Amino acid sequence: MTPIRPYGVAVTDAIASGKVDEMKAVAQACRDYLATYGDLPRLLSTLDAEIAKLSAHKPS
Repeated sequence: MTPIRPYGVAVTDAIASGKVDEMKAVAQACRDYLATYGDLPRLLSTLDAEIAKLSAHKPS
């Protein structure tokens, strides 16, 4: 997997660049990521829930 910067940063940087080719490349990278991994906010909520669950079982 090719690491990408967080969407907000990548998207705003592409927009700020004013370069249509860069904007198209970032848009495609976002689409590809979503096609592979789906709904990122939902996945993050699931991850947070697992972290909380495992953290609750760890002794302090």
